[in-house]
Amino acid sequence: MATLIISNQRTEEMVGDLDSLTPEYRRYVGNQAQRMAWCLGEGDVLVLPTAPDEEFLRHVTGRLGIDRDAVRVLVPPPGRYGEGVLSRDRLTGEAFVGELREAVAAHGIDRVMPFHFDSSVAVLVRALGLDATTAGFGFLDQSGGRLLNSKATFRAVAGGVGAPVPEGGVFTAQEDAARFLWERLLSRGLPAILKQDFHVAGFGNEIVSPVAGVDPLGAQRTVVAADREELEKYLTDRWPWLTDGGRGSVVIEHYVPESVPVYAELRVEEHGVEFTGHGEMRMKPVLNGLIVPAPSASADAVDFAGFLEAAARLCEPLHAMGYRGIVSVDAVVTPDRDILVNEFNCRTGGSTHIHRIGERVVGGDYFTDRVLVELRRCTFPPFAQTVRALEQAQLAYDPATRTGVLITVDDNGPSGGFGEYCVVGETLAHAEELEERVARLFAAPGAEG
Repeated sequence: MATLIISNQRTEEMVGDLDSLTPEYRRYVGNQAQRMAWCLGEGDVLVLPTAPDEEFLRHVTGRLGIDRDAVRVLVPPPGRYGEGVLSRDRLTGEAFVGELREAVAAHGIDRVMPFHFDSSVAVLVRALGLDATTAGFGFLDQSGGRLLNSKATFRAVAGGVGAPVPEGGVFTAQEDAARFLWERLLSRGLPAILKQDFHVAGFGNEIVSPVAGVDPLGAQRTVVAADREELEKYLTDRWPWLTDGGRGSVVIEHYVPESVPVYAELRVEEHGVEFTGHGEMRMKPVLNGLIVPAPSASADAVDFAGFLEAAARLCEPLHAMGYRGIVSVDAVVTPDRDILVNEFNCRTGGSTHIHRIGERVVGGDYFTDRVLVELRRCTFPPFAQTVRALEQAQLAYDPATRTGVLITVDDNGPSGGFGEYCVVGETLAHAEELEERVARLFAAPGAEG
């Protein structure tokens, strides 16, 4: 069984108008798409928005223990938004569909794994004749992927299954949002987080606080609204941005400062729900890496088992609806040690490739005897030089000890800062020590040699 992997990291249905993404950010997410190379298996075909470095691909396939020549990487011609995103015009162009059709036949492809199963992927799946063998296609073909990546949908499902969530609601009218914000939160000294219904990694979120000094972890910024007049002014200015020009809704929740963001990744299969793993999200202030497993899972007085049970409960109605695929359930551990669930994403997650590395590269009982620490937006020398520098510093991943550093995304951006790596340590302290050594290595003069 071979898979067609489509690394469409940002789509219209995930973030709204792709024109709203800056060219630099589109280049960044196009580079970030390399993550899904870690999901490759023998005979698979991978679709990327930009061509990766061949040495990087051979590095990944070598670590995964598969033959590089047994997998194929395809890149469609640039589209309306350039090369950074796999937009509809790129994926469904006649010439590229023909190329994919040939690859599907040659590799015996019988399933599809996109990053996000949006309507353009559904069109492509039908064109390739893979609809009958793609699990959950009936649901996804009817915009199910968009439905389940809505933050408003999450609030409804969480309310239905009784999952613990922050105080909040879903709003389509500015006056209702203003009333809730002021009467239930800001006038009581409580900050709020306002979320666009469709966006990812905190880029569609803002904090509104009655006082200064609230760090915007998981959001782009904090705005101070000390009185109702300031709040009304803020909402009038930002309502079009928050609601996609008034066409959508905004989710508003109590924001608890100094909380630790965590997640659980699960898989909804035909036979039921399976647990993949969990971790802590590193914010700077938006998502910039992971720690796997989540340190708070073993912290005193934290009911992490209760969180995992709530995450599984959230997946039950998704299974009944016909969704099949990955679910990432996000939550925060508050300073009072409560865990509040605040989102789910029904698609391949930013953690999926890290868990694949744990399962297929680290192996063993990695989730109990190793700690994986990921960092994003890193600047590296060219790939071959980076690998050589890690090897010379005795930092490269060693299968014998099951520890060391793996470059998970090659930094091939024109200005740097597009790379990602994963440190595997015996403990969190060990992983952090290795991470500090990597930072010193690539900050040192001559590190590019």
